[in-house]
Amino acid sequence: MEGDWMKEDGAGQPRDGAIDMPQLFRAIARRKWWIILPTLAAFGLALAVVALLPARYTGVAKVLLENQESYYTRPDKAGAEQIPALDPEAVQSQAETITSPDLARQAIAKLDLVNRPEFNKTVSTSPLSLILSTVGLAGSAAGQAGEERIVEAFLSRLTAFPVARTRVLQIEFVSQDPELAARGANVVAQLFLEAQESAKKNSAKAASAWLASKIDELRGKVAETDAKVENYRAQSGLLAGSNNMTVPGQQLVDMNTQLSAARTAQSEALAKAQMMRSLLRDGRLMDAPEFAKDESLRRYGEQRVALKAQIAQESRTLLPGHPRMKELAAQLEGLDAEIRIAVDKAARGLENDARLAAAQVNSLNAALAAQSKTVATGNVDEVQLRALELDAHAARDQLESYVQKYREAIARDADNASPADARVISVASAPRSPTFPKKIETLALGTLAGLLLSTGIVVSQALLTPDSDVARVADLPLAARRREDEEASDRDLERDPGNDEPLAPDALHGDFASVEAVVAHLRAIAEPGVALLTLIAGEGSSGSLPTSLAVARNLSRHGRAILVDLGETQDWFADAFYRDAEVDRGPLGMSELMAGEASFAEVMHRDLSSDLDVIPAGPGDISSDGLDEVLNALVASYAFVVIHASDWRSDLALAAMEHVHKAVVVASASRLHSALPHVREAMGGAAGDVLGFVPASDRPQVDRAA
Repeated sequence: MEGDWMKEDGAGQPRDGAIDMPQLFRAIARRKWWIILPTLAAFGLALAVVALLPARYTGVAKVLLENQESYYTRPDKAGAEQIPALDPEAVQSQAETITSPDLARQAIAKLDLVNRPEFNKTVSTSPLSLILSTVGLAGSAAGQAGEERIVEAFLSRLTAFPVARTRVLQIEFVSQDPELAARGANVVAQLFLEAQESAKKNSAKAASAWLASKIDELRGKVAETDAKVENYRAQSGLLAGSNNMTVPGQQLVDMNTQLSAARTAQSEALAKAQMMRSLLRDGRLMDAPEFAKDESLRRYGEQRVALKAQIAQESRTLLPGHPRMKELAAQLEGLDAEIRIAVDKAARGLENDARLAAAQVNSLNAALAAQSKTVATGNVDEVQLRALELDAHAARDQLESYVQKYREAIARDADNASPADARVISVASAPRSPTFPKKIETLALGTLAGLLLSTGIVVSQALLTPDSDVARVADLPLAARRREDEEASDRDLERDPGNDEPLAPDALHGDFASVEAVVAHLRAIAEPGVALLTLIAGEGSSGSLPTSLAVARNLSRHGRAILVDLGETQDWFADAFYRDAEVDRGPLGMSELMAGEASFAEVMHRDLSSDLDVIPAGPGDISSDGLDEVLNALVASYAFVVIHASDWRSDLALAAMEHVHKAVVVASASRLHSALPHVREAMGGAAGDVLGFVPASDRPQVDRAA
């Protein structure tokens, strides 16, 4: 594994990229005037800007875009037009219209900005201005007309933009005079409304002029098409009758009507004659309908009724054979004979009427057939006539439509008949406070910018200077580190390291008899910001693990410390940090970390008696591959790294020796004297690199010393 915190120097040795924050803060404190003075200068510059720059005020007016048409502003017979909803592009287009040069010229004239030095500055003829204009760093005012300069200055102070998610346009005008700022925004808003009204009026004028020419053209076309229709009617004989029908067609309809009436009369007369004949045969002459219509028959009926009444009266006193009764009977028979004759005469008259109607029907049938042929012959001409009439009707409808639109356009041209599709919803008032410069904000931001810039420069200088106190330190090659440690050890012998316990006398010979002496020596050679790696190995005995634990616990009181166990491990060691009896394998450690089966978080354990972190050896075998990467990772996070190995002859101990600053061999006094030369020879270290430690006679005494 390759750590991101590692770099390679020229000799190929790993370089630590850690930064000592306390040293960084001390370096900043030493250079505090490099920060204070630029910050004060930035504050003074911001104060000068606030004091010298003229204040500017912003007037704000708001315009709502909506249809202002109403029943009273529409011309007669003009329906309400459906105005489509304005999309964001249309609203933005209206905003661009407000900032147009034409509207700016009108506003300049209305506000009389020509006489204001704020907008009509004289052209500078200084050499600096000419040079800046030449290289393009300043506007070439000399080549601009006076009106163009004023328009450009006016537009630079005018801003119009749509308010988000609305159809409201916000108009802002900036000026050194608060009254002018408010009046400028209001004038621009009013000119915008007037421009919309003028655009509508101009559109109505253009439409009315175009419609007038089209109406004259259509009137001639209508007269021409009507003349063609009438000429064709005269030529084809298809003269117009009632209901827009031609004369032959009207005649055919009339004949058909007469034929129907003749057939009805024939049927009615024949039916009446047959009925009277039937009544005459049955002797029911008084039931004939003609008695109600014919005056003579009605008198005969009255006489018969009177005669019957007289016979009935005389029959009361006279017998049927009486001459008076016979006379009356003879009179009744004679009256009935006259009635029969009259009814027969009426029946013959009805029969004559039926024959006359039949003759009329025959005549009308013949005439109708002839007229049908005439009408059929004229259908081709009538089709052509209808086509001409359709053209004439279409031209007339178009003329009427144009005339109606022309009247509406003339009505739109009147004053106040075309309201603008916008209205002012917020009138600008004179602002009380300037919008530029913001005094408090400018001072705060200027001072903060000076502080951040100067602090950044100081921090960068402290980090990038090679001889700086907080510069990134690198581990030297092994031989050079040995020489530096020997020199540091010689210096430590001549001065007090500052701990409560002085160095043991036998430390002059490289041997230590107490844990405090080992810790004091390690603290004396430790450099700020550089992690100190120490290897504590045994001479094949079990005394090295308690010593390593005691040294690591003592170092944890002076900085972040970790103990890495490379084995072999005694059973009591797990009780110092491990209390889970349910797991048979024991805690995870270096074996699982080196094998890639566990992470750092899983193999690290906290000591129960101190702030020391512990990585035990683990239940498996530890591989030396990747040990340097693990140590480099620990160096980036800990100030003291203590590595324990039960035997200095093991491959793991020899591999760790390439990375540590000091190696301590733990052995009895009798064995240590003969073992140190072999250890130094095997590890390639000088006398100051490999030191000896003589533990107490037994492990409990060493534990009490810790």
